[in-house]
Amino acid sequence: MSEKFPYGYDLNAYIDKAFEQMKADFPWATRDMMGERTCFGIEKVGGEYQYVRYYSNFDGTYSPDPLNVDSEEFIRRLAEGHDWELERANPVKECIDVEASDRCSGDWFLECYQIRKHEKGGYSVYVTAGNRSAGGSKTVFIPASYFKLSWEEFLDKYLGLATPGSFYVGRADLERDPRIKEFLGF
Repeated sequence: MSEKFPYGYDLNAYIDKAFEQMKADFPWATRDMMGERTCFGIEKVGGEYQYVRYYSNFDGTYSPDPLNVDSEEFIRRLAEGHDWELERANPVKECIDVEASDRCSGDWFLECYQIRKHEKGGYSVYVTAGNRSAGGSKTVFIPASYFKLSWEEFLDKYLGLATPGSFYVGRADLERDPRIKEFLGF
């Protein structure tokens, strides 16, 4: 094994390492959430093994795009971006709506901001915003490690995930509503 590929050339070894990282923040996650939908791999490109990301072509085939990363970064990339699988595998059990002091930013309007508790454990924030011709929704899971912090430290980290500029709800909005602190177990 080379220094660049400390776990060999089998992608599953790297998915296992990524799953260990994912499991730390999402204890209810299962490994199958990662393996099926990954767009990463390890393959020979120009005669040398490379970490790659696959892009789909118009003809239904996939092309590898070499990544200039080390094994740690590759594992981090494998571990992130599984919100859809996490959400699908862990239905919402309970939620609270959070009121923003400012629901409008330019022509964008905040339609929904919810903090959600899930059946298998864990919390997420769900946001919907838009204007007259565009919009979207996003779910962001809150890592379990955040709940080991004090309330103030939690808010600092949480606002890094769901930044007030993008999602309208700021620290003052979260501190103003006592239900939020209790709902999140602080």
